[in-house]
Amino acid sequence: MPDTFATRRKRAQGWLVPFFLVLSFMAYLSFKISLPLIKPLAWATLLSFSAYPFYKLVRMRLLGGRAKNLSALLTTALIVVLLALPAVFGGYVAAREGLRLYGTIADTLATLDSKTGESILAALLPDVIMKELTPWMQEYPIIGDLLNQTGRWIGTTAIATSKAIVESTFTIAYSMIIIIMTSFFLLRDGHLIVNYLMDITPLPPEEKKAFLSQAKEVLQAVLYGVILTASLQGFLGGIGWWYVGLPSPVFFGALMMILAMIPFVGTPVVWGIGGIYLLLSGQMVAGITLLLWGVLVVSMIDNFVRPVFISGGTKVHTLITFIGVLGGLAAWGFIGLFLGPVVISLFMFLLESYRTLWKSSLSKQQATTTAQPPPT
Repeated sequence: MPDTFATRRKRAQGWLVPFFLVLSFMAYLSFKISLPLIKPLAWATLLSFSAYPFYKLVRMRLLGGRAKNLSALLTTALIVVLLALPAVFGGYVAAREGLRLYGTIADTLATLDSKTGESILAALLPDVIMKELTPWMQEYPIIGDLLNQTGRWIGTTAIATSKAIVESTFTIAYSMIIIIMTSFFLLRDGHLIVNYLMDITPLPPEEKKAFLSQAKEVLQAVLYGVILTASLQGFLGGIGWWYVGLPSPVFFGALMMILAMIPFVGTPVVWGIGGIYLLLSGQMVAGITLLLWGVLVVSMIDNFVRPVFISGGTKVHTLITFIGVLGGLAAWGFIGLFLGPVVISLFMFLLESYRTLWKSSLSKQQATTTAQPPPT
């Protein structure tokens, strides 16, 4: 019996199903093994991507295209010195300030006597505000109860946030080791990994190139246009917070950095409240200084610095940034602030690619049908 194409096809189908069953099972096991390291691996990917231009510069210009191990080692050392160490130090200081804030609020809550009706707001707000609120609270008890509940919610929320920040610092050392080692190998062999992923991606060659280009441009737009701008806003906002004498400047600077990535929220939520608090406390000069610093310096960075970072690149839509930042933060924690917009942007690109390929397939099918002669 000749070995026809149909026979070979049946043989292939005979082993194809068992092969994919085994492949799916091994992929599931590999995913389970890698799942605890997803966040450090994601950080390593972002850091190596941002540092890859320096790696190419060192290897091509300084080392003549040789010594990729040495080039990756030097670039990884740069990541440690310029990014990892400042991040660890800043996280330690922010956690220490958060712990101090947590202790202060916890002590304040513990000293309140709910049986006598003493308000938590009296411990959190200046006397000037309390003098204005007290008559309203006495005349309208429902307002007093509402304000008390609001104050207690603020206190307990601050405690929970501070406690979460403190607890997260204990995993930094473990994660840093994984991030540094993975960054080295991604810098050295990242191009091989990308080429392999492109080979197994079920897209036409031109769509593969477009997908890779889109991923690169979106990462650049998010990293440089969103994250660096937000980091600069948080840094300068923390300096202004410290200059006017408000407590925990690193903690609130980090909070401003996070809020700066969220559309329609931004840093005014922090420095605006801080400035108003100073004004109501009678510190007019400090309050006006912080408000002017926030309006003229911190907020203006978004208008002048962001276009420099993303000029000529892909502009991430505001809705994608909004959903990606909030959804990514809820799903993956802090790393989700970075990955959320990227994942949604690439998903939208894949949808557009599917639409393009589908329309192209329909057009070819219609052209073939039109070209066929009518039956006689």
